[in-house]
Amino acid sequence: MAMIVRRALLLIALTAAALMLAACYMKVTASRLAHVYSTVWNEPGTCYINSYIPQYSALGIPGKIFRLFTSEAFFRVYAKDGTLLKSSEWLIWQNEFTTDERAQWVNAHAIYPTATGYEGWKIPVCG
Repeated sequence: MAMIVRRALLLIALTAAALMLAACYMKVTASRLAHVYSTVWNEPGTCYINSYIPQYSALGIPGKIFRLFTSEAFFRVYAKDGTLLKSSEWLIWQNEFTTDERAQWVNAHAIYPTATGYEGWKIPVCG
């Protein structure tokens, strides 16, 4: 009996690991193929926010299913030279969108729309 329980637990652990690896693969691939939806520069022209729409449809049916559980967009803040400063890409607890409202700058704050209001970062180098 103990052998059956151990095998069942091992099967569950392996299945969970395989699902996590598949989810990470889909997230990374959809992000790599993402289209820039909009770019917003801050007033001094030192930083910009790119809004991206991940391309889950490029992953076929598994990607379309995965899309049901993810945000429709993610945001990255870059310095003028292209250095990545912040990203909402892996904030899986947020439901972000960009088609109705866009990311914007308020002083040195990069803010972007989520289902629960605006989120963002204070980025001193962009001030």
